[in-house]
Amino acid sequence: MAENPNCTVYVGNLDERVCDRVLYDILIQAGRVVDLYIPRDKETDKPKGFAFAKYETEEIADYAVKLFSGLVTLYNRTLKFAISGQDKPYNNSPIATLPALNIPSRPRPDKEISPNSARLSTSCLFSQHQTSYAQVPVPPGVSPPIITTSIVTRI
Repeated sequence: MAENPNCTVYVGNLDERVCDRVLYDILIQAGRVVDLYIPRDKETDKPKGFAFAKYETEEIADYAVKLFSGLVTLYNRTLKFAISGQDKPYNNSPIATLPALNIPSRPRPDKEISPNSARLSTSCLFSQHQTSYAQVPVPPGVSPPIITTSIVTRI
């Protein structure tokens, strides 16, 4: 069965200190994350500054892009979200453009992501104030997200 690239979300503007566990804990708020991949430089082994998150369905992936765009900030960087392979991240800015991206086809080491797999290595805190954001319709079979405010990190 062919993979559906529309189920995969590109996450850009990642700081190299963001680990897969922290990113996973954020992305799971939109729906089930089937795979999460943060590419690394072959020579330095440092993260390249972007990631790919594969969701269970196209609807959930689209919901995640709409939900998180302009909302998630880690290490003073606002993350960018787009369906993988699309030219622009989801926001209303005509300035922000990205090259077309696809899921890497090379195999990766198996790295299971589970709620009990690791402790958070990055200090994150959630703002305590309620912020009113436009409601994004929740796709069928997905619960509304737990987080509804900006995410900030301590450096």
